[in-house]
Amino acid sequence: MLMAWQQALDEALKDAPGVFGVAALHVETKEEAGHLDDELFQLASAFKIPILVTLMREVEAGRVALDQRIASQKENRVPGSGILQELDAGAALTVKDLATLMTIVSDNYATDLVIELIGGIDKVEAHMHELGLEQIHLRHTCWQLLNHCVGMNEPAPSAAGYDEYERREETGDYEIVHDVSLPTRDNNVATPRDLNRLLAMIERKEILTPASCELMLDILRRQQFNSRLPYLLPEGTKVAHKTGTVNAVVNDAGIIYLPEDKGAIAITVLSRAVTEKPAAELAIARIARAIYDQALGGR
Repeated sequence: MLMAWQQALDEALKDAPGVFGVAALHVETKEEAGHLDDELFQLASAFKIPILVTLMREVEAGRVALDQRIASQKENRVPGSGILQELDAGAALTVKDLATLMTIVSDNYATDLVIELIGGIDKVEAHMHELGLEQIHLRHTCWQLLNHCVGMNEPAPSAAGYDEYERREETGDYEIVHDVSLPTRDNNVATPRDLNRLLAMIERKEILTPASCELMLDILRRQQFNSRLPYLLPEGTKVAHKTGTVNAVVNDAGIIYLPEDKGAIAITVLSRAVTEKPAAELAIARIARAIYDQALGGR
């Protein structure tokens, strides 16, 4: 069966428009397949999975409450994906709302509010290493990541910085100094294997309480961007996942639930040097379908 999984993955990767790292694991039987699964890749917004896990640790420790409210401020807005930046300043959302926005619409402002709440991005990396996931390296908030994408290096958000980001993004008038796409430890990177191990830990309820793990999975199942892992799966297939996109990086990582009580698949697909985003999304979908079919007996 293992050979069948690997052959199916290798076939799905043919003609993929870039460099793809894949880790796939049947959570119950531990059958697996991989491709470049021990190489580092930029996570893009898939780094919000470790953030979500670390947030729930803080909730369980009593340092953060899911129902506490955090008010948005115009000067702290973060550009890019999401909707919170578009709302009037002063909107007070619960921590659970911020975690949901961070995950299901990849809201960058909500993400950075959560990062601040739990003590900084270094805390997230440290927690991953405590879990034995030594190949998850986190250096940048969303603000810092996006800054580097347009040649800026402002460590903290500001109204002026937001406007300058928007100007550079619109005009293309900038020079890259720090390339966030590079698979180096001074970027937000991980191996597909370690990020996939984190997903499997959540699904198995091995970290935190079962209730906390189920809450994380419930949020991940509400994902609004479904043109990657779920795209070619049979209608109605449940997938708890988180996408990520920045420059020539197109990612998706999550849990695919099999029918007929046949368990679940943890699958992480990370990429770099993507030549065409729609083709990369389709490649991820093909990988997911190939592994799904093998898990159901090669149908």
